[in-house]
Amino acid sequence: MILFTKLKLKKDVIIKNMKIEREKKYFVDEKLFQNLRKKAIYKLGVIQWYLEKCVFIKGEKCRIRYTIDSKGCENWVVAFKSPLFGDYKRLEEEYEVKVEDLSILKEKPVIAKIRHFLLMEEAEVIVDEFIELDYPLKVKYLAEIETDEDFKKFEEMFSLSKAVKDFEEYTNKNLARVSKFSPEEIIRKVQTML
Repeated sequence: MILFTKLKLKKDVIIKNMKIEREKKYFVDEKLFQNLRKKAIYKLGVIQWYLEKCVFIKGEKCRIRYTIDSKGCENWVVAFKSPLFGDYKRLEEEYEVKVEDLSILKEKPVIAKIRHFLLMEEAEVIVDEFIELDYPLKVKYLAEIETDEDFKKFEEMFSLSKAVKDFEEYTNKNLARVSKFSPEEIIRKVQTML
């Protein structure tokens, strides 16, 4: 593993080992979003930057994710995801990192959002509220179900009927754009929305 001088893996800290995600996304309109937001049990500010040349494994693409909750608890993670395969599945590997210099994230594709958690036990059901930066948003709200069970049960529970047909087009990576805002400005914007 090749380490970059500005980002360092925290020794002996692995958040998640390699796992297989089974997920499906849904379009959500303003009315449904307002209803779902009221049902949220937890919310989290999320910013994701996408690096074409990963600073951890030579030749790999990766995502650097910053999260903050309403209590101010912050976390930085690097993730590697495979393309979608099979029945809405893909591999994901995540590691906690320490960011020493945010300038490495400048001029990288970025997406910012508030993630509203609706269910976290038998399945993870969330709705993302995307934050407009200095580029137009392709979509304002997307719900996501991650489960090993049948999606239908959770679709009915949360009135999710408009499944995204082209999953790849609506991945966070493909929604991200280069922003003129600095990483610090984007972080402050997300913090104020919590």
